[in-house]
Amino acid sequence: MVYFGTGDGQIIARDINSGAQLWAAKVSQEAIEGANLVARANVVVAVSVFHTTGLDAQTGRQLWRYVSPKDTVGWSQATASPGNLVASRVDTDNDMVYIPAWGASVSAIDLRTGAVRWVWQPGVIATDTATSGIFRSGSMGVRVSGDTVFSTLWHFTNRAGGSSDAWLVALDRNTGGEFWRVRIPAEGSGVMIQAPPAFYHNLLIIHTVAARTFAIDRTTRQIAWEFTAPGYTWSTLAGPEVSGDIVYVDGGDGQIYALRAADGTIVWKGMFGSATTRDLLVTDRHVIFPTGAELHILDRQTGQQLVVAVQPHTSEPLFASPAASANGLVFITVGDAALCFEEP
Repeated sequence: MVYFGTGDGQIIARDINSGAQLWAAKVSQEAIEGANLVARANVVVAVSVFHTTGLDAQTGRQLWRYVSPKDTVGWSQATASPGNLVASRVDTDNDMVYIPAWGASVSAIDLRTGAVRWVWQPGVIATDTATSGIFRSGSMGVRVSGDTVFSTLWHFTNRAGGSSDAWLVALDRNTGGEFWRVRIPAEGSGVMIQAPPAFYHNLLIIHTVAARTFAIDRTTRQIAWEFTAPGYTWSTLAGPEVSGDIVYVDGGDGQIYALRAADGTIVWKGMFGSATTRDLLVTDRHVIFPTGAELHILDRQTGQQLVVAVQPHTSEPLFASPAASANGLVFITVGDAALCFEEP
């Protein structure tokens, strides 16, 4: 099976080879807005705007539904809403699903029952400068490794949100206790961070919306290396992707960079001319990603652009999800349909 989310709040399971619909489940009145779907241990986890749902992967039967803690009450809000989940990346192991939300919070939920195991929130942050209240913050990316859940966090440093900083937090997988947190040494209008870290040996590699890449040593919690393209122009919504010894990032200058994960040196850079709008897919041969109405395929070894595609058979131009792959096939959600093609 391959699973797709829709703009009207459905999860649809299709046969991976034929595309035939096997089941459909309505989970929300809102669009499926999470940045990823996760299928693990016979459970599909889907994120809409304000809640997360667990479904039986074989039948689509709803197993549980979870609403994250309330978002921060900002200076213009009278009442807080549930934590926003738009573009959040969830992660799972065989026991729990970890859900980042605006507020900021990370919730650990039993994968099969939806029972809450723990909830972590950062409390007052050192860069708060308000005379009263707490500035808005949010977690939008988590990744679990061994006994640790790593969460990225953005945090407004002024009331209007025009300046922010970013944090990396390490949490105990079993209890939610905080092991440590590291503030990224940057502050400004482009320091928002959405994607979770990528792992390379002892390094945690994070990528900000302003296309700045940092590698943090998980033992010393020091910055091991930093990379920023000199011609940064566009913000990027794609996170870092590690494959082998290489980390792939959007440089914010219309180019994808392949960096040596150990030290951040450039292996190649491949021109595509705009900004990524979803996460990168790295396969054995290609780097595949959308830029709104176009889908780009680069050679993984050289960065050469091989394909620029638009949607066939539809009047809706948007590639609405990151691509996924299996068995030599690539899958992606498009503006009003699901698309599958053979990897070239």
